[in-house]
Amino acid sequence: MAEEKSIYEHIKEAMTAEGIMPEGFVLRERLQDGRQFADGAIDGTIRYYMGPAGNTDITMLEQALKLASDGRFEDGANALITYFAQGIVMLPVMDKVQEWAYEHAGELAPDRLGQFAMTLLLKSRDIESVKFALTLLEVLDRELDEELKEILLTLAACEELTLFCLFALGAYEDANRMYFQLAKKLKGWGRIHAVSMLKPENQEMRDWLLHEGWQNEIMPEYSAITVIKRTKLADLLQASEGAAWTGLAGTLIGYALQDEPVAGLSKYKRTGELLQAYLQRYLEKSSAGDENTGNTGNAVIAGDFEDAAALIGSIKAFVEGHELENKWQLVDLCNRACGNA
Repeated sequence: MAEEKSIYEHIKEAMTAEGIMPEGFVLRERLQDGRQFADGAIDGTIRYYMGPAGNTDITMLEQALKLASDGRFEDGANALITYFAQGIVMLPVMDKVQEWAYEHAGELAPDRLGQFAMTLLLKSRDIESVKFALTLLEVLDRELDEELKEILLTLAACEELTLFCLFALGAYEDANRMYFQLAKKLKGWGRIHAVSMLKPENQEMRDWLLHEGWQNEIMPEYSAITVIKRTKLADLLQASEGAAWTGLAGTLIGYALQDEPVAGLSKYKRTGELLQAYLQRYLEKSSAGDENTGNTGNAVIAGDFEDAAALIGSIKAFVEGHELENKWQLVDLCNRACGNA
């Protein structure tokens, strides 16, 4: 019987020539009750809804580190499998493991831990053990060579592992460029995570974020507020060519009005400024109408929210429910916009 492939081998063999996973690829096996989690769904839910674990016992993970430090790699790997077989996943305990490793650095052999981490990356058939290895790499002072980079980029193509790979890739000087390249290839949770870390340092990155970065197969709401902030959408609307951004701005604002699934405009310090710039551009465009047909072209001014009246109504409800410095000016703009919607 052929030996079962490792996680790394499974991903590398399935990857297309473009460096993406084929349609329908799912790393996690279907549960006994028939449920099938999309790659990255469990960690995505934890990251945005739960956060780090409080009282979870990591004694067995500490033991795995000690065993690996003594050169007992097989025993260390078995300890990890036993721990994660309880249904625990790596993300909630990641910080605790790294803190423990820092605090006990003098008791551990970094070279052996590095070898252990690389062995897990390439040979382990356990998903959470691979994430443990990626977590370990972050705290080790090791050479950031091209071979490791390629391994990380290969694993990152699978959205179940993208988040941990992004953390590990952050140590490289060109990390932001790699975040961008990965974000463009990914479609689900991996794109959400990559966009959350991407800092647009040139026009290409800004344009991609505005037009595509918020689009993913999960929910645009996860990334809309990030795109609004990182691209300084308020400044774009206020610029002389700001009218061209009205429709796209309507889309992003519409997705960012609620605080679910992530905190949206209610936590953004420039919300009042952004909404004012948008409503003014909206009024300009809706008043001008279409020179050829005479209609307002709702899709042009409201973006994905083709029911312009509903979008303006949602903005007005948001403004009335929050304390903004220009609150009553915004209410007046909304009232005027409602007449043109």
